Amino acid sequence: MNDTGLLGRRGEDVALDYLQRCGLHLVQRNWRAGHLEVDLIMEDIYSVRIVEVKTLHVGDGFDPSDDVTRDKRLKLVRAAKTYYARNPTNKEIKFDVVTVLFDAGEVVEVNYLPDAFNALG
Repeated sequence: MNDTGLLGRRGEDVALDYLQRCGLHLVQRNWRAGHLEVDLIMEDIYSVRIVEVKTLHVGDGFDPSDDVTRDKRLKLVRAAKTYYARNPTNKEIKFDVVTVLFDAGEVVEVNYLPDAFNALG
């Protein structure tokens, strides 16, 4: 795994820990369906949460949530529809983003953006 992959994996570890401390339960990690991928699928009593994790080093020049482009959101919506078709539920599907910033190998900031966008874009 390259440095970017390792950083992304560490960011997912941090995000997962953070979300579990918020009371969410892990359903799937790195769920795939063809070319579609979801970093984390979490749930609570009322909802299934499709979570995109974005990780950067401080000083990379932009907010990691800026990387959740319209195209990325549409792919996440398609992934959620595929997941739902394979795993029907009465729970509401929500789309969350977690951003993780590292500096000198240490976590300096975790931001959780619940309901960051909806299925309409």
